[in-house]
Amino acid sequence: MKNLLTVLPLTLFIAACASNPTTHTTTTNTSTNKAYDRMAPERFVCEDNATVMPKYSIDGEQAIVTASLPKANWNNQNLTMTIAPSGSGARYVNSDNPNVTYEWHTKADSGLMGVKWANGNEYIVNCERQ
Repeated sequence: MKNLLTVLPLTLFIAACASNPTTHTTTTNTSTNKAYDRMAPERFVCEDNATVMPKYSIDGEQAIVTASLPKANWNNQNLTMTIAPSGSGARYVNSDNPNVTYEWHTKADSGLMGVKWANGNEYIVNCERQ
């Protein structure tokens, strides 16, 4: 009996470590069942005191982006974006909301975070990986 009580916590710990990586849902209509690694998101510092922290699915098909864009009154806004065609680099978009489209485009250590509203207004910030 003593051996069982000693082995049981170790077994539970090992089982917890072997579970699948966590998946995320966001504040948008898009949710994900993609696997994400447990690494911290990348950090990009942008103009206008903005920050963007993307985390990419293991297969590269999705990104969960946490963005703070002071001029857009955003503070840690979470978006799930899907890969989109790009001439160069990687481009992720979210167009779930018919009133606004979000875009995150990276190449090497640079990124662009864009928000485009249905009325034609647009806000884009240039970012650099830290």
